[in-house]
Amino acid sequence: MKHQTAAAVIMATAVAGFAVAKAPDIDPARIDGEVARILKQAEQRPESKQQPDGKAIRQEVVKHLQSIEILKNAALKAGLDKDPYIRNQFLTMEAEFYAAQYAEYLKRTAEISNAELLKFYDQQTRIIKIQQVSFDTPEEARAAQELLLKGLSFEELTKRYPNQQPASDDFVMARKLRQPLAGILGPMNRGEVTRDPVEIENKFFLFKISEVQKDPQAPPFDLIRDQLTQLLKEDKAQQQIHQLLRENGIEQ
Repeated sequence: MKHQTAAAVIMATAVAGFAVAKAPDIDPARIDGEVARILKQAEQRPESKQQPDGKAIRQEVVKHLQSIEILKNAALKAGLDKDPYIRNQFLTMEAEFYAAQYAEYLKRTAEISNAELLKFYDQQTRIIKIQQVSFDTPEEARAAQELLLKGLSFEELTKRYPNQQPASDDFVMARKLRQPLAGILGPMNRGEVTRDPVEIENKFFLFKISEVQKDPQAPPFDLIRDQLTQLLKEDKAQQQIHQLLRENGIEQ
């Protein structure tokens, strides 16, 4: 009997030594935000026919957030936040997170007028025919520009410079041209010539837009209005980001 009592005391002591601590409390707003993010991701996958289980997702979110809080606290207790390498990694990840959030903020808050949307639709659906003349040096190209300014036609200019590629009679999608051509030629109108020589693979080009049309296979404006709005918001956000970087000494 005495042995049984002693064994019971030892067992009770051992169990007490391994007592399970209460999992950390997580702010409900933090849980709600993470659940909403996961559900939104599920909505963006239309191929998935299974409806997301909100209750199961919430349970997994709580478990995940509690787990990483426990591990974070253990890392802090171990002094990992004082390690210079880890601290620098954390600062980089923090900066990348806020940079991504700022980009999303710019897209979310970008205001798009109907006129801007129609202009963007025109840019996205226009097809063009291009004429070109190439030169070995930028000085040659600028001398040719002077001839154009004095009244020489682009067609006559091509005759003055032999070994030119024959003019293509095919239309091309302006927005699908490689850069920098898409940005330069895309907004140009019929009859216009590039104002400055364009350097491509150590050659210098002058381009003329000989024809402009709307792609006959382009979907109607109203059918892709929402898609165009998102694309234009992304485009505006990128322009703002590039401007901000330039203002702070970063050239793209």
